[in-house]
Amino acid sequence: MAAARGAARATRQGVHLGEAAAIAAGAVALAAVLGPHEAQIAAMTAIFALAGVGLNILVGYTGLVSLGHVVFFAIGAYGWARLTESGSPALAVLVPILVSLVVAALIVLVTLRVVGYYFGITTLAIGLLSVVVVQNATPLTGGYAGISGIQQIAVPGFAGPGQVLVMSGLVLAVAYYLQSSLRESPLGAAMLATRFDVPASQSLGLSVAWIRLLAFMISSVPVTIAGAFLAQLVHYIGPDQMSLETSIRLIAIAIIGGRGWRWAPVLGAVVVVTLPELLRPLAEYRLVFYGVALAFVALFMPRGLSQLVTWVGGRIHALRGSTG
Repeated sequence: MAAARGAARATRQGVHLGEAAAIAAGAVALAAVLGPHEAQIAAMTAIFALAGVGLNILVGYTGLVSLGHVVFFAIGAYGWARLTESGSPALAVLVPILVSLVVAALIVLVTLRVVGYYFGITTLAIGLLSVVVVQNATPLTGGYAGISGIQQIAVPGFAGPGQVLVMSGLVLAVAYYLQSSLRESPLGAAMLATRFDVPASQSLGLSVAWIRLLAFMISSVPVTIAGAFLAQLVHYIGPDQMSLETSIRLIAIAIIGGRGWRWAPVLGAVVVVTLPELLRPLAEYRLVFYGVALAFVALFMPRGLSQLVTWVGGRIHALRGSTG
């Protein structure tokens, strides 16, 4: 029995690795064939999909709904903007990640006794507070004017948004694989247990507080890296990019995609980022689009796009059976 479970797990890991490789290959291929504008949209989608991995782990695995992860977006973006001025891209990624881990731990300690809707409201307040800090910490963030002229990581053979698309796509592939592997691990099982039944988890000896702390800290990492890529893509970072709309975008990706489903960040980002960009004349109505999409998912598709994919797969299987 143990050998059969091990073989099944190895098979799933192989599938996840193949899917991650497909994501990386898709990003490189798109960067090679798309024009600058289309590559910009594709890179933006990959960046928000990467951030969506973090929210998918937090919301999908533990059930905690955070509206304050824009804090980590800001740490990654401003960290990259300032630290690359000293010519050290590695430090510009690692230092913001460490800062985000510390900030995430502090947020969990502050909100330790807050659950449900109150947790979401508290994290929303933290996110809004971070915007105020960004606006007033002028020597570090540039204040309302922000920081412009931000450098990109150079990728041989590519230029402009294509460079960001390649790099963000590769990092997204790694994050996708780690996210899928986490769900299969004992820690992932413990996270899912706390999502569905807290009293039962505690009766099994699980420390809900520690699990939520780890989940919050882990979820902050991809969001931080996504912030660094966003700063590179638009060559600018300012308070308007850390708005309430960004907070809603991040949480909408995980919910619309299907909380906890491994493809939720990618497909959720396509709906939340790509579609509004393609419908550019309706850009002023983005919040309306997000609101309608969230309401539709809540009313008719509580498992998000994963429910739609499962339904389509079932119909195809049924049709094959009837014609076989």
